[in-house]
Amino acid sequence: MLPFLKKILNQPDNTTIIPGAVFVDVRSKNEFASGHLAGALNIPLEQVESQAEKLKSYPQVVVYCRSGNRSAHAKKLLTSSGLGQIVDGGSLSDAKSLAEKAGIHVGELIKEALPAVSPEVAALKDENTLKVLIPTDFSVQADFSYLLVRNLEEHLSVDIHFLHVLDFPDTVTIDGNGNVETCGEIDIDYVKGQKRIAEAKLNQLKVLYGDAVSIHLQFGKITDNIIEFAESNHYDLIVMGTKGVWGVKEKIASTEAQMVARRSNVPLLSLMCDRSDLIIKDILFVHDFMEDDHTHIPLMHTFSKYFDASYHMLYIHNDQTVDREKVQENIRKHAVAHNLKKYQGHVVVATDIEAGVNEFLKSQDADLVFVGTHGKGGFFHKSGAESLIKHLFKPIISFHFNTN
Repeated sequence: MLPFLKKILNQPDNTTIIPGAVFVDVRSKNEFASGHLAGALNIPLEQVESQAEKLKSYPQVVVYCRSGNRSAHAKKLLTSSGLGQIVDGGSLSDAKSLAEKAGIHVGELIKEALPAVSPEVAALKDENTLKVLIPTDFSVQADFSYLLVRNLEEHLSVDIHFLHVLDFPDTVTIDGNGNVETCGEIDIDYVKGQKRIAEAKLNQLKVLYGDAVSIHLQFGKITDNIIEFAESNHYDLIVMGTKGVWGVKEKIASTEAQMVARRSNVPLLSLMCDRSDLIIKDILFVHDFMEDDHTHIPLMHTFSKYFDASYHMLYIHNDQTVDREKVQENIRKHAVAHNLKKYQGHVVVATDIEAGVNEFLKSQDADLVFVGTHGKGGFFHKSGAESLIKHLFKPIISFHFNTN
């Protein structure tokens, strides 16, 4: 990981590891397979709460992940489940250091065989360029977005653009030559000063990431500018990091990512933590397969083809009497229409979309989630995508679909 990121990520607990402690890797199964501590258990974050009971037999539990974000959340979940000796081990390298300080010699990371990829698929490279917009506030979440996009370049050609929006009222404008104008209610020197600071930070991104990335500066309302800029410049994907929202806070706040997902016609990939070691093998597609959907989803086909991914087509409903055979037939038709070769159909009965996804993830891990939205009311469409963006640690691609 880039050194400047390590300084600002969650710090691990400075706690002594006691004999009999178990290390728990809370990354996805495919991230785990790419390299983990010897003897570590793999319990993806979404399964931690349901697996808490079996961890009570250990005198101490040390949780770790890629960067320390998921491990911090795993500690909270286990603590709330009644476990007392929980250590946030932070990142994989931090956990390795903790083990070695305790005299546990873990040696080299254990790497496991990933699902085989055919030579034909392994040799594929999509020459069609994926044009990606990363809105940045210069936080670590924006850096996570960049690292994930770079991870896609194994099979995709990616054109990366950073956009920073200075949150000024409509009376403050910037023209194509960079000239600033105000109506007088905001001091123009202050605006110019903020513009210079933003430009310096944007230029620093080119120093860090190379001249291949493009940088852009806009004035105005943040969400409006992100959406308008992405749509008018024909981006294929917006990628945004989010801190997530839980508890009382979510009643009074909406993340920018949620609002972009709600309003943007450009698909949004949102993520909460560092996924620079993301390996795309299992994709969860959450959808209402009972409605007549004609949406073209090129990103689904791209990920299926160039990453040789398996799709888990999930239908969630709160009706115990749902016609499962009809759902499975609709799933088959949808897979054929979207040229998905490797797929499985699943039906989960749950009170809402988020509960259904979490129930599914207790038994089947996924590396990436696709979910459609069009803002209608009713069980399936009432903020399903936004709820997942707020709470789910998986990378999520949300998109607008139509039924016309």
